[in-house]
Amino acid sequence: MSERAGISPSSEALFDLVRSHPVTTRTELVQLSGLSKATVSEAIASLMALGLLKEVGKRQPGRGRSQVVLEFQPATRLVLGAHYTERACRVVLADLLASPVAQAERPLRSTEPEAFVEAVVACVGDLMPRADAPVIGLGAGTPGLIDASRREVVISVPQQWFHVPIGAMLEERLNLPVVVANRAKAAALGEYWQGVPALHGEGIRRPSSLFYAYVGSGIVAGFVNDGELFLGSGGAAGELGHVTVQPDGSVCGCGNRGCLYTVASESAIIRQVKAKMREADAATPIDTAQAASLATMDITMVVEEARRGNPVVLETIREVASWLGIALAGVINLMNPSRVVIGGPVTGIGDPFIGALREEIRRRALWDSLQGVSIEASALGDAAGPIGAAALFLDLASAADLMTGVLGARLAG
Repeated sequence: MSERAGISPSSEALFDLVRSHPVTTRTELVQLSGLSKATVSEAIASLMALGLLKEVGKRQPGRGRSQVVLEFQPATRLVLGAHYTERACRVVLADLLASPVAQAERPLRSTEPEAFVEAVVACVGDLMPRADAPVIGLGAGTPGLIDASRREVVISVPQQWFHVPIGAMLEERLNLPVVVANRAKAAALGEYWQGVPALHGEGIRRPSSLFYAYVGSGIVAGFVNDGELFLGSGGAAGELGHVTVQPDGSVCGCGNRGCLYTVASESAIIRQVKAKMREADAATPIDTAQAASLATMDITMVVEEARRGNPVVLETIREVASWLGIALAGVINLMNPSRVVIGGPVTGIGDPFIGALREEIRRRALWDSLQGVSIEASALGDAAGPIGAAALFLDLASAADLMTGVLGARLAG
């Protein structure tokens, strides 16, 4: 931490503490920080002057003297989070705890990077009039392998993006600092920050480690440990879709055989449902309406059919859950996360999918690795991505920038 704009290192340290302990006292901050009472008092005065902390009453701890309660004010600075899907762009305006203040959405006219940039700019235009505090910057969750230092998408095969400088493209249009991460990895941060029931007087209870798997057009995972997003040595950590589950299975687009992607991705689910339906109807001619339904089937239709109890679709879903469970059991054995979260359209099926997934994981994971691990569908759904992108910016920005709120304002000039 470097002293800048009148912000002392002790103020920065205390700022980080009150973000994770939003309702606290001076005594608690002395104990948590290890700083002297005088230093803490000075830092608290600084945070109060910046509007980040205020006194909200008193607390009587047992027989001791009453203590002044301090409350963090996260809405005094704001950040944007953008998320790319194959169909739409979603952007949230969030506070310093990544809690959404407002959100906007635009359909994507194409899969080109320029279409995403235009959609983000339009969404930000909708949101800025609702910002009643400085907007410091934007985090963007995009498909593909990301070079975080250059803020570019190195490669995203489904979208045909190769070395796209998406960070620079967004900065040029928005005049705000931008950070970029893979969308599923950003969503992992969203689940970590906002997907768990949130505030308690003693602080925010979050899982010590969280593994998030997105099952959609691709299968990508993010791992958060003690608040830190793990990216791997080259930024490629989390390619769950390319874990082998069928050694002699179908050829994957990556060149390997039997990847999880070939049996559990959105396209694989649709392909398997179509094949089973044709097989089930082999003895009965398919009428025009049925043929048209098969030809236009997408994942939304699959989810709807599963909810209606279609036996062919439910059989496929159980098989998909089994393959995914095999991969996730390996993750649990290897990494022992405290929480596993599944996102993506397939989670809209609910218990038939999540229940079958849990069953497979329990059958295959080691008993000691599985103890205390919760396995849940995403609590945030489509909101996990943009919230996580906002959280990513908050994680990467310096405490001084977040405290002063001048970085975005300066660049927006």
